[in-house]
Amino acid sequence: MRIKLVALPVMLACGLAAAQDTSLLAGALNNNKVHERSFAAELGFSQRMNEYTSVSAEYYNEGHPSRHHRDGFTSQLWLHTARPEQGASFGIAAGPYYYFDTTTGLGAASDYRNLHGWGSLFSASAKWHFEKRSYMELRLNHASTHGEGDSNSVLVGLGYELKNVPDRVREKTEAKGDRLLIVQAGQAIVNSFESERARAYGVEYRDTVTQNMEWSVTALNEGRIGLVQRKGVAAQVWLLRPFTDRTVLELGGGGYAMRDRVNRSDATEESKNHLVPIVTIGMRYRLTPDWRAQLSFSRVVTDYHRDSDILLVGVGKVF
Repeated sequence: MRIKLVALPVMLACGLAAAQDTSLLAGALNNNKVHERSFAAELGFSQRMNEYTSVSAEYYNEGHPSRHHRDGFTSQLWLHTARPEQGASFGIAAGPYYYFDTTTGLGAASDYRNLHGWGSLFSASAKWHFEKRSYMELRLNHASTHGEGDSNSVLVGLGYELKNVPDRVREKTEAKGDRLLIVQAGQAIVNSFESERARAYGVEYRDTVTQNMEWSVTALNEGRIGLVQRKGVAAQVWLLRPFTDRTVLELGGGGYAMRDRVNRSDATEESKNHLVPIVTIGMRYRLTPDWRAQLSFSRVVTDYHRDSDILLVGVGKVF
């Protein structure tokens, strides 16, 4: 699983680094395995290859049907009509889908499992392009996961054409050699049916390689949930894309060396060390020439059914 997961941040990072469009969609989903309806949401970045083809990198959330809370990442190849300055365009797409499924082993909600695997995502899209680089989109998705339950969804949302960022904007982002120290706080959420939460904290050091690449080391504390407390250090490589003259989109991937400490009811303590992958999507906002605000969403991927999401808001200083 970890070898295959190496392709995940690379696949998404390539899409973000060259992103020409970004979109946010939401709607309804039907899971064919449990025959239930739920919500669905998708955040995507795409890059036009020529007038009729594009590639995209997306995060897809399939909602919360009973015993199947599934989401994942995908990269798709799109075939579409020419995009007008104003008016309609249509497209179809297909690509690999790496999913994370919170499911159950024995039928009880307390006996959850975090399953990971590869499937396929097929999409059809209709867009209406407005004059000022924005568009409205209707999308149909079919997720095929080879025995884990297919799903169909209908999504509606908005998108924005990034196009080329002027040099005057790029000059305001971090330059080679700039460093950033960020203090963060938020929540850690266990990928279980109960979605147990705890306060999470982080301190992150970043170093700028180029205007589109950074590396970071982050001390994380995911707080205590029940008898378990987890903390560790994450190292990630980031690709960035200016979104406006003050906002930068960012995607990171790397490793997370952490320790699970279990404080048992009989006053004994047990600790286990793990090295697992971590993938992060974020957005950074320039408050002043020296200060930044940051919002990030990280997925911690384990091989012992203890996946978690970490949502953090932070403030940092460039030095």
